[in-house]
Amino acid sequence: MPAIICWLVNYKREGEVSFVLPPLWQPGAVFLACAFLSGFVSKNIGFSLMNWLFQPFMYAFLYLLVYTTISTEREKEKALYAFLAGAVVTAAHGFYQYANAAGMAADMEAQSWVDPERFPLLRRRMYSTLENPNLFGAYLLMIISVLTAFFLREGEKRRKTAFAVILLVLLLCLALTYSRGAWVSLAAIVLGLTLFYDKRFGLLFLLVPLILAVYHGQIAERFLSLFSGEDTSVDLRFALWESTAAMIEEHPLLGVGWGTYFLAYPDYNFFIQEEGVLIFHAHNMYLNMLAEVGIPGGMAFLCAFFAQAVLAWKVYRHGEDSFDRSMGLGGVLMVMAMAVIGLGDHVLFSRCVSFCFWSLSALCVSCGKKTKSQGSTD
Repeated sequence: MPAIICWLVNYKREGEVSFVLPPLWQPGAVFLACAFLSGFVSKNIGFSLMNWLFQPFMYAFLYLLVYTTISTEREKEKALYAFLAGAVVTAAHGFYQYANAAGMAADMEAQSWVDPERFPLLRRRMYSTLENPNLFGAYLLMIISVLTAFFLREGEKRRKTAFAVILLVLLLCLALTYSRGAWVSLAAIVLGLTLFYDKRFGLLFLLVPLILAVYHGQIAERFLSLFSGEDTSVDLRFALWESTAAMIEEHPLLGVGWGTYFLAYPDYNFFIQEEGVLIFHAHNMYLNMLAEVGIPGGMAFLCAFFAQAVLAWKVYRHGEDSFDRSMGLGGVLMVMAMAVIGLGDHVLFSRCVSFCFWSLSALCVSCGKKTKSQGSTD
């Protein structure tokens, strides 16, 4: 909101300030239109439309603000350092929070973040200011994606060392979230580095069985539980996906209404029989979007989402300098990570995560403006 107010003040003062549409903006516009129309078929029209105004519409507005107003490399560097500073502060708060074992245990029990019968020794999960360990894991993945690209391409020794220290801290935070989806998504970042930067990164995958063979702590237990078939959270996700598939089948055009999955779910509840339990999303980004805004709108969203990787890839391949190419590589890795974590959770449901994702995406894509204007060769 402060950024919008500043832009409006500048618009009134200059009189000629306008938005610049990014490449491949059409799918995003279609999604916004479909999400808006879906509000009129929801169980609470007023809530759905208001939610649309303060979430997807605001994300689009912020995306355009970042893409339009942050132009020079110096401005982009300042914006990137602001993201890194925020990550450092968030990590510091996470460690402070993690040190309070009693408070952490109370939070775990109150929020049901883990099955105590399946993981009796797991009493703490780091979540910092993101309210939930899985959301914190998603936030860390985005910062790690961009920071890794800059660390690898940085030539100045002092900055490279600083990037390395911050990266190690964020990786430790990611481990302490005990978010299995985030861990698997980290593998997507490694896969992206293997495919697009250096094939030797593929050797890191060999460390996984080695670590699991010699380390038997809660991190290993938590990871291996993905394949055990004895986890209540995994069972819950399969049940939610079955319910969500029924929503899509019965509401293929406009869905159940933007932001009102929690209102529609009780009609499709095949699993949770306890009254008063609210399920806010489908724990799957792909199914959730199709269910809330319909198949046309959901497909438009996915096109807009993956368009960020396509545009970032172009910046990485054809960027004019190392900064642009680093931003491009970071953007590709970020979309890959978010695409994987979206299979088991809908982290973009969080305003904090969505604002961060679309802001970083706009920052990465904006690096292509200079490439285009200077006529870089393919």
